[in-house]
Amino acid sequence: MKNILLFCSILFCSQALFAQNATYRYEFNNKLDEIYYKAPALAPQCTGAYSWDALNIGISHNVYNFDKGCGLVFIDSAGFLASGSYTIELYFKLDSIKGYKKIIDFDSMHKDPGMYNQNGKLVMYSKFTSTDSFFANGKYQYVAVTRNAGSKNVTLYYNDTLAGSLNDNSDQYVMDSNKVLIFFRDDNGTNNEQTSGAVAMIHISNYEMDASTLNSHYTNLASTLSVNKVQESADKIQVYPNPAGNVVHVVSVQPCSYILYDVTGRAIKTGSISTGDNTVDIHQSPAGLYMLRLTDSDYGTKVFRVLKQ
Repeated sequence: MKNILLFCSILFCSQALFAQNATYRYEFNNKLDEIYYKAPALAPQCTGAYSWDALNIGISHNVYNFDKGCGLVFIDSAGFLASGSYTIELYFKLDSIKGYKKIIDFDSMHKDPGMYNQNGKLVMYSKFTSTDSFFANGKYQYVAVTRNAGSKNVTLYYNDTLAGSLNDNSDQYVMDSNKVLIFFRDDNGTNNEQTSGAVAMIHISNYEMDASTLNSHYTNLASTLSVNKVQESADKIQVYPNPAGNVVHVVSVQPCSYILYDVTGRAIKTGSISTGDNTVDIHQSPAGLYMLRLTDSDYGTKVFRVLKQ
C-alpha cells in the first residue's frame, strides 16, 4: 500500500509540474541554454555564431546568427507544452523576406503548416495571411503566437499590433509525436523556404496570453533583455554597488575585458579586469542606465545592467 501511495504521489507531482504557468527564456548570451537552466537547451541544426548587435528597441544585445537551413530545435521531452495551450514570443530578423521563409515548424519538418514570412506578411500556413506587410530585410521584429487548447483559437501579434487570428480545429499548430519545435528551417517537402538571420530572444510559455500581456511584453522588451542574464554569471563575477556612484566594483575569478555601453548601444569606455576586486571609473558619465559587457576566454560574455545615480 505504501508503494502504491508513493507511486501515486510521484505521478501527481509529475503531472502538477507543468500545471502551473511557466515560461522558458532563451536570450542567447553566448549560449543556447535557458537563462535559468530550468529547461533543455536549444539544439542547433548546424553551427551558428554569436555577435553583439544593435536592436530596434534602443539597446544592444547578444544575438545568435543562423545560416540558411540552420535552424534551432526545442525538444519537449518533458511535455511542457502537452496541454496544447502555449505562447511563443520571438525577437529576430530575417536577411531576406522574398517569398516564403519559415519561422516555426510544428511537425518535425514533415509538412508545410507552420509560421512563415511571405513577402513581408505574417502567415500561419495555410489558414491565415496578414493583411498588412510587417517584415523587412534585416530588421529585428517581435512576433508572438498564442493558442488556447480548449477553443483551439490561435492569435498572432507583431510588435504591439494584433495581426490576426484563426481556429486550429485540425491541430496543425501543435507539436507532433516527436515533440519538437523547429525555428527558422523549412520542412523537408520544399526545403528552400528559409533564410539566414539572427535571433535575440525566444520565450516559450505553456499557457495562452492575452493582448494586454503581450503588448506589455513588447513595450518592456528593452528592459527585459537588459536585466535577464545567464544565471552562472553570478557565480563567476560580481558587479557592485548597483545603483552606483562614481565607480563600479567588479570582482572576477579570472582576467577579462570590459566594454561599457550607454542605452543607445554606444561604447563609452573599454578596459581590462584583473583577478580579484577592480574598479571602473564612471564619474564622468551622466546619471542613467548602462550595460557593462565582460568577456573572458572560458565563460564567454556576460552583460550586467548598471544604474548610475
